[in-house]
Amino acid sequence: MEIEQSKVTKLKLTKVENLDPITVFIEDIEAGKGKITIECWGKSWSAYWGGMGGRNITEFWQSSSSVDYLANCLWDHANPKTELDFDQVTKNVREKVLELRRENLVDSFFAREIYDIDQWQEFGPQHTYDDWSCPSHLDKDDFERLNLPDHSEIPEKLTSDYNYLTRIVSAVRDAFNQLSQQKAA
Repeated sequence: MEIEQSKVTKLKLTKVENLDPITVFIEDIEAGKGKITIECWGKSWSAYWGGMGGRNITEFWQSSSSVDYLANCLWDHANPKTELDFDQVTKNVREKVLELRRENLVDSFFAREIYDIDQWQEFGPQHTYDDWSCPSHLDKDDFERLNLPDHSEIPEKLTSDYNYLTRIVSAVRDAFNQLSQQKAA
């Protein structure tokens, strides 16, 4: 068994707006190679970079123009980054219902019933081969006039977990910038 010791820098970020305390472990293995582990509220993310152009982790993070790139490197790709955006579906359906109503293609009862649905995931396709389910109390022909998108056309949005990680990454990068400014002063 071989045992190696290395120098790890630990930073603790507190009083970060809308985030719990963040702990950052930085290990600069050698010039251009390093690891970072970030922990916040019991969750942790870790990444290794083996080609940072001679920079250390802090310098590499500061020079990165994209928080999304850094978050993507830390993200567990076994978990989806995006999810179907049924809020946007609700907005699109309401616009379509108003259009159909103005053209007298649906009656006021149907229009009101569809307009009031705010949980479209209940009726949306769960798989690429599924169709939309018509709410049982509505006329199927009227429902089909809505011409709802196929599963592949349903808009997507970033998950709340991924957005949470990008906020943390942004805070860590800001902390690195602040530390550099303090050292320069």
